[in-house]
Amino acid sequence: MIPVLDARRMRAADAAAIRGGIPSLRLMENAAARLTEQLLAAWPSAGKIVAVCGPGNNGGDGLAAARLLARRGLSVSVFTLADPGSYKGDAAENARRAREAGIELVSLMGKGGARQLRRSLEGADTVVDALFGTGLSRALSGAAARAVAAINSAGRPVLSADLPSGLSSDTGDLLGPAVSASLTVALAAYKRSHLFWPARGLCGRVVVADIGIPARSLAARGVDLLAAGPSDLSKWLPPRPGDSHKGDFGRLAIVAGSRGKAGAAVLTARGALRCGAGLVTVFCPASIEPVIVTALPEAMTRPMPEERGALTRAAAEAFLSERDSFDAIAIGPGLGTAPSTVAAVERFLRADLPAVCDADALNAFAGRPRAFSRRRAPTVLTPHPGEAGRLLGATSSGVQQDRVAAVRRLARSAKAVVVLKGASSLISSPSGPVAVNPTGSPLMATAGSGDVLTGAVGALLAQGLAPERAAIAGAYVHGLAGEILEGRLGDAGLLSAELADALPSARRAARSAS
Repeated sequence: MIPVLDARRMRAADAAAIRGGIPSLRLMENAAARLTEQLLAAWPSAGKIVAVCGPGNNGGDGLAAARLLARRGLSVSVFTLADPGSYKGDAAENARRAREAGIELVSLMGKGGARQLRRSLEGADTVVDALFGTGLSRALSGAAARAVAAINSAGRPVLSADLPSGLSSDTGDLLGPAVSASLTVALAAYKRSHLFWPARGLCGRVVVADIGIPARSLAARGVDLLAAGPSDLSKWLPPRPGDSHKGDFGRLAIVAGSRGKAGAAVLTARGALRCGAGLVTVFCPASIEPVIVTALPEAMTRPMPEERGALTRAAAEAFLSERDSFDAIAIGPGLGTAPSTVAAVERFLRADLPAVCDADALNAFAGRPRAFSRRRAPTVLTPHPGEAGRLLGATSSGVQQDRVAAVRRLARSAKAVVVLKGASSLISSPSGPVAVNPTGSPLMATAGSGDVLTGAVGALLAQGLAPERAAIAGAYVHGLAGEILEGRLGDAGLLSAELADALPSARRAARSAS
């Protein structure tokens, strides 16, 4: 897991690495090397680069990267926010090295500097934004704001060093004018603005780059936010042996659907199968069983007692008689909230099975999240903000005002792992750091997307993953599937069945990227 650090913790990690014997100049050189590698990988045909460098160490990173790019034969123009002679420490050393490499450093404070920047940007293939990094705590103004405006109006691809200039590392809020990056190379660790909206919307694609700071320094005591990466998925979802069979990969029971909402059951089962569950059985009202069989013949079904198209308590009794045939249960999508169905949900959850609860399995416990704490088996809850608010006795907007606090509170009350869905979904266990999901796409804002996630998490629980890992991995692969489809479809028009069908490609992509 990758730490998500604020400015104070990032400074502490830098200081610890330096005390441990890594020269600060080496860290800056490593940062420049990662910036160079990512730029060349993203835009291999780029020939003309404009680097805009601020007065501090972020500017030093940009100066060093400019030198390395020039060494690769690219044409590099460098603009500095302040007088190039005013740099201090490691940044001053990299200003000297850049001049020795034949790079002219043009001050934006000098006569004609701003005009020259605009002309250079017009002819650039790629822009390196190295104005400000984690130290910024106020809105940009003056020459800095004008430089940001020039970069944004140029319409060129932008690589930002650590953070798009103008963002605070410590919040997802916008301070004021900020660079809109195409690619952000997060140095050593994620910062909050890489993952929390609306700041995340200015970061473009985010790549976390190792610059040599030891993991023990980054994950020091007190880190309260983490994010999964491909290496985590590779460990948690290893390759399957060649002699595998369906019984090796979990038997998942899905309790979902009601008259008019059979699609929720179908999408949950489709998500589970596409996320690798070996056997999936849908427990549903008898009247909708033919719909499910027709839509998804790969899933087995159990027609259950119903009343007016919804499951009754008798359905739960029938399920409990065959509970030992399953490894996990996913419950809730499309069930409805009739009193007899609520009673059935309560009875279903008495099964001593790992469970993922969504939608009406959450609404059944509105205002009483502690009911989940009585379960003897692991539990994962996957609420959207409205469902989380109903559980907590709060409003959806109240949950959204402090999502981290809300997900922690709900996890502790329910003694369950909670996935608070939305842009940058949050995953919390009753204790320990909160995980921020780094994947996702606006394309996924469509009916049925959450049902697919429920199936995916259920499949991973059935395959034996611990609840927190199942939740984190499920959210990651689900979001990555959305990103893959965004590349084909754009940002609207997704059918949730397509999202389910992209889960195998997302799993493969996550594992191959490690």
